Amino acid sequence: MAIAGTKVAIIGGSIAGCATAQALIRAGRNVSVFERTPASLSDRGAGIVVPLPLRDQLIEAGYLPTDYAHCVMGERWWQHHDGSAGGRRLWTQPSAGVTNNWSMLWRALRSGVTDDVYHGGVALREFSDQGEFVSVTLSDGTTRHFDALIGADGYRSAIRAKLHPEARAVPAGYVLWRGNYAESELVDRCLLDEADRTSAWLTLTFPGGHGVLYMIPDFEGKGRRVNWAIYSRPPQALGGDGVTSVPPGGVSAEVYQTLEHLLADHFPPRIAALVQHSARRNVSIQPIYDGMIDSYGQNRVALVGDAGTMTRPHTGSGATKALQDVLALEDCIAGHTDWPAALADYDTRRAAANNTLVELGRRIGRAQVEETPDWAAMTPTDFADWTQATLDGTSLYFYEKA
Repeated sequence: MAIAGTKVAIIGGSIAGCATAQALIRAGRNVSVFERTPASLSDRGAGIVVPLPLRDQLIEAGYLPTDYAHCVMGERWWQHHDGSAGGRRLWTQPSAGVTNNWSMLWRALRSGVTDDVYHGGVALREFSDQGEFVSVTLSDGTTRHFDALIGADGYRSAIRAKLHPEARAVPAGYVLWRGNYAESELVDRCLLDEADRTSAWLTLTFPGGHGVLYMIPDFEGKGRRVNWAIYSRPPQALGGDGVTSVPPGGVSAEVYQTLEHLLADHFPPRIAALVQHSARRNVSIQPIYDGMIDSYGQNRVALVGDAGTMTRPHTGSGATKALQDVLALEDCIAGHTDWPAALADYDTRRAAANNTLVELGRRIGRAQVEETPDWAAMTPTDFADWTQATLDGTSLYFYEKA
């Protein structure tokens, strides 16, 4: 059983786009990936997490090499500032997952897409689903016809905007501070050595937010990096509408003072020092938002990854959702003889599941940022009950044992 028509355009060449290209190439499709950024994406070093079973599935299916660089986490330490150097451990939670350097995961997926397939510096200008084919106009001035079009063009997806003009990114009202650096730079690594014994990662609790800290692979897969992220209210000095990203190098001294005060007031000194090791020029601020859509596939056009629903980072699902979308798409293509039927099946499998994930992210955001509990008064039993109430019957891999 095979779908008639082999020419497929993929808009977007990041993790979702490269994984989609691999899936379609294996399915015998003639694939063209168009990535608007002319340069390599290999310098994006943020930390991301995926489930252990998904890692194994991707390696077994050939999406990733067996030796691709990653770190494994086994438990989560919920810490609270009590005046001591390292803080008080409130709860040790089983927490299984695989941490990744965005760059290294992208490189591993990109290695399975040949250069004649991947076209950097070419953006989508317009597309039109003509029923029997999709007309695609590109920034190089060409208009081409494809049997299907896959939107992997991220949270600002032009394809989503046309398919779902009513869809909007909904601001959560808070931001995420981010930073990472090479582990080899540290002198005092006592806390990291302790965490390594059980592959632990840290969650730092405070009123109105929390921070996380975990290890990811370094660039080129040599050594590791300390990766941290802190959810908090937007800095007043930032101004604006609270939904503007601030890239590394763009955080002013005045804005950075908000982070310094947060660390001084709510973080144990030893953990605050690990965060402050990041130079201000290497710190970024990410506004948190989300959004749902009611369809992932229409006739000959489909969405994958953040081009579809937009979830909050609390769910650890940015790359996970994209890769699960791709695996479902591959299965749907193998099970149907025409694109409309395959993409209708894909829509059924992914739209509702991903909207459920958006709702879960909102519940976690309320529980861990917007309406934080009296963290210090909670017992391990309180934490377990609070977590289950937040999940509300939805499973999430890093809240579980391996």
